[in-house]
Amino acid sequence: MPEEPAADPYDEPDLSPRVALLSIAGFWLFYCAIVTVRSAVIGQAGQLDILARRLAIMLFSMGLTCLLYLILRRIPTSSLRRGMIAAGLLAAPAALAFSSVSWVVFDVLRSPWATTATGTGSPPSGAQRSGRMMVQVGGTNADDADMAVVKMIADSAVNSYFFFVGWAALYLALRYAAEVGALERKNAAFRAAAQAAELRALRYQVNPHFLFNTLNSLSTLVMAGRRPAAERMIINLSSFFRASLVGDPSEDVLLTEEIRLQRLYLEIEQVRFPDRLRLAIDLPDNLRDALVPGLILQPLIENAVKYGVSRSRRPVTIGIRASAQQGLLLLTVQDDGEPGAAGKGPEGGTGLGLRNVADRIAARFGAMGYCRVRPFDSDGFRVDLAMPLTFDEH
Repeated sequence: MPEEPAADPYDEPDLSPRVALLSIAGFWLFYCAIVTVRSAVIGQAGQLDILARRLAIMLFSMGLTCLLYLILRRIPTSSLRRGMIAAGLLAAPAALAFSSVSWVVFDVLRSPWATTATGTGSPPSGAQRSGRMMVQVGGTNADDADMAVVKMIADSAVNSYFFFVGWAALYLALRYAAEVGALERKNAAFRAAAQAAELRALRYQVNPHFLFNTLNSLSTLVMAGRRPAAERMIINLSSFFRASLVGDPSEDVLLTEEIRLQRLYLEIEQVRFPDRLRLAIDLPDNLRDALVPGLILQPLIENAVKYGVSRSRRPVTIGIRASAQQGLLLLTVQDDGEPGAAGKGPEGGTGLGLRNVADRIAARFGAMGYCRVRPFDSDGFRVDLAMPLTFDEH
């Protein structure tokens, strides 16, 4: 049975139910606290009984708001306008239910505190009813009692309507913020994946390019009958590819490991140029564990060999130097080949290696890194790389 693909956590960005329920509880607890403080300030009698009734209404209000939440969450997050309209419409029956239950709890189910507070059996006055979630407005004559109840419920519903609309607006705002955050994370994940794919593609360009040049050299050795040199080159080539292809192309390597690979590469090239190729490395001990993109130096070394060493008739020194400055790792690859010989690399040749390095630096570090190419003093060629200085934490 084929395995189902894993669900994308960003497919349905929405507000967490836990956050929604906390917003409901927090909203009504805050409202209940405000009403309780107001009731205490005006000296309302029977505070404990009033508080118990108020808590009952608060729980009922939370339940109503939960129903409102269950309906609103079914509306697509892309339709904010539809959500606002639905919130306005759904708040009306919720407010009517809230005011009706408030009337039942505070008027129909009156406890003895009402009689004690008034001294009579008549219903409490408007000031005495202020301990409820809403204040009664309307007459209390027996002749128009029904109309007074209707007016009181309607007035309470109008006021409480805005409480439900207020929570709905809060919920929609939180939901919209959650959606924006999820989309930003999704875009960031897509950008990271695209960048990783680009870095892998650029990294994989290195090995075929190098292999092509090395096989040409190997073919030359074989045709010239230099069998021991050819065998040594094959062994070194195998060791180089084994070391360079082990890790993830998108991962960084230690600078000391990167330079070790370049030494191995130059051992391969020294088979071709045993008397002309020299190497000078300046690697401070405090930068040995600095992190660099894997094989970032190899195209530069290859360029120096191709356009510096191979076109010169005298010994040529290829230099690799590392330094740190203002939080940046600075790497320099240079050669002292014949004047103008190395400079023909990016101009006379394809420049694939140099463009590859520049593209990798730009894709990985953006404005925090650079690749600069220039002549080296009066002779040879020089490439300067810069990138943020980071170290292996393990």
